Amino acid sequence: MTTDISTIAILPVPFSPDQALIALAVLIPVLLLLILLFISAGVFESIGFRFYQAVLVTAGALFGSLVNIPLIPVGEAIIAVNVGGAVIPLFVTLDLVVRGRVSRPKTLAAIAAVTLVAYMLATPVPGTGITMPFYVAPLAGAAAGLILAGGCHAAPGLAYAGGAMGTLIGADILNLANPAVFAALTGGKAAVLSIGGAGIFDGIFVTGIFAVLLAAYAGRQLRKSAGVCPREGRE
Repeated sequence: MTTDISTIAILPVPFSPDQALIALAVLIPVLLLLILLFISAGVFESIGFRFYQAVLVTAGALFGSLVNIPLIPVGEAIIAVNVGGAVIPLFVTLDLVVRGRVSRPKTLAAIAAVTLVAYMLATPVPGTGITMPFYVAPLAGAAAGLILAGGCHAAPGLAYAGGAMGTLIGADILNLANPAVFAALTGGKAAVLSIGGAGIFDGIFVTGIFAVLLAAYAGRQLRKSAGVCPREGRE
């Protein structure tokens, strides 16, 4: 008598409560990261990048947020530049301008407007860094993009440039250039002050994403209500 034994058997294996918690602890962050990756890739596509470029920029911004490049030693402190929060937003902004997706004068105007707002509302907090309400820069960037583009398709690109670079300059660079603020942040101790850096969900990165989403949505609604965008061909 012979017994046939299946070579492949997939049986439901019950998880213990501890195993289920561990699985959720691993899966939920991974799912959130994938969702953010797809959303942000779509955002970069909307401002003129190809899909593979959008994915590369998004991945670079996410993982680059963990990398700080030492730039200037100031006493015992070091001013560094964050790859994800400073280098990549600068690269994206320059690409938008060089390829003609946004005009240079309007880009500078959007950056200047958000820089002013960010500088006025950013608050240096010793031991923490420079803080600002999360909604301020995206709203300022989206508003600047919409106004300067007249609601046309250039609005998301201008919103990104204004939101990301304006926050970088107004909140980070101008505050770090102030000796009193610099001293308060370091407390006279050895420290690394990162321009554009705040971890994987960096404020500059998130600001650019939300500014584009707000400008794209509001611009679409404006074009629907107006019927056409009279200046679309020149934007």
